[in-house]
Amino acid sequence: MEKDNLYRYFSGAAGEAERSDIRRWVEASDENRRRFMDERKFYDIVSMLDVEDSASERVMLHTVRRSRLRIWVSRVAAAVVAVLITLGVQRYIGFGAVEDLPMQQISVPAGQRLNIVLADGTSVWLNSNSTMRFPGAFIGKDRHVDIDGEAYFAVAKDTDHPFTVGTKHGDVHVTGTKFNVDAYTASPDFSVSLVEGSVNFDSGSHVYGLVPGRRLSRTDAGTFAVSDVEPETLEWVRGIISFRQLPLTDIIARFEKYYGVSVEMRRPDIADVRFSGKFYLDEGIEQALNTLRHDIRFEYESDKTNRHIIIK
Repeated sequence: MEKDNLYRYFSGAAGEAERSDIRRWVEASDENRRRFMDERKFYDIVSMLDVEDSASERVMLHTVRRSRLRIWVSRVAAAVVAVLITLGVQRYIGFGAVEDLPMQQISVPAGQRLNIVLADGTSVWLNSNSTMRFPGAFIGKDRHVDIDGEAYFAVAKDTDHPFTVGTKHGDVHVTGTKFNVDAYTASPDFSVSLVEGSVNFDSGSHVYGLVPGRRLSRTDAGTFAVSDVEPETLEWVRGIISFRQLPLTDIIARFEKYYGVSVEMRRPDIADVRFSGKFYLDEGIEQALNTLRHDIRFEYESDKTNRHIIIK
């Protein structure tokens, strides 16, 4: 599969036939899937960077010609290497060996994802509309980051320097493990899903422990409950919004989180209708709504300027 085709897919410029061809190619082998994820990871990183050409105009990945693309990618790759070197400085100088550094912040646009590696080697996937604050280097005894949104962590093991994820509902404490945190400030939902290792969640009034395969979530009453991790919980890391027998109101709430839009529901008669399905995040909310309309009839208006959708 040509990189140009993949980049058109990632940018949303590919047609329906081309998108279908790429999906079939991805599903044909594990090697194809790995290459797809590698290219997606690269695209997500470079899409966060502003790169200017000789005429001081921004060059977007999906609009440049093939010959120019190679030059642009080379320039961006150098910038990415510089960023990774900066983030990785702690590996070489050790904990406590540098002066305090200011917190850095990275935000992921609606409909995108991003994977970065922190100074200690921890890998973090950030979901759409998510923001993470983190230091350029970890110093002292603790490793701490703050999340507003959803993130999947593969924490580098270091028992002498615990890793903490701060959220609006409390802190997640680990030493080395894999887990998912869903903590958008604009949403009442909150959950921590453990894949590997162990975590403790401190709500400020109580500490909850989790074992692999278990999920801690906030209830409508404001308390916390533990349940099994649902299979679709981590599908977003692959760029997929997945749900099983979920009411339309809950699906709309996810769309609002991921796409940064407000949705006004004027069809109470279909609010509790349940759906199962999968959507590719980068196809956008209108494509997702059009797919839902195959199962139940409704209309919608989209105000792109104010990022507002009315379902009627």
